[in-house]
Amino acid sequence: MLNTMVLIRTDSFDKALVALADLVRYGGMEIRGKPRIIPPALSDWAFEKIVGEKPKKKYRAHVIAQIDLPPAKAIGRLREIHPPAHIIVIPPDSPVHKELLKMWGTFEVLKGFYPPKRPRNGEESEE
Repeated sequence: MLNTMVLIRTDSFDKALVALADLVRYGGMEIRGKPRIIPPALSDWAFEKIVGEKPKKKYRAHVIAQIDLPPAKAIGRLREIHPPAHIIVIPPDSPVHKELLKMWGTFEVLKGFYPPKRPRNGEESEE
């Protein structure tokens, strides 16, 4: 089964790292594999194909990651958490997803992302 992708567009890679951590911590999503950096032109193309209009703002940092949730659930969670970035959900059945997956190995890995630690069952602090 293919994973849903999220395209993160923001002003800096630090903000992209914070947005990814927010997806995990507050959105309850699991990032599958390592997030990748994609070229701005490819990010703009994916945005245009998914949203249906040209991007109005130019961003400096463009990151793509695979997540464990279906697209509808991911969109619902994004609406709840308001991460510090512009995030677009790319469904697995879209042509954009297929193209990005073909090129996945050519994208540079985003350094510095480590999923936030979650408490394991039974290890929560007792007071």
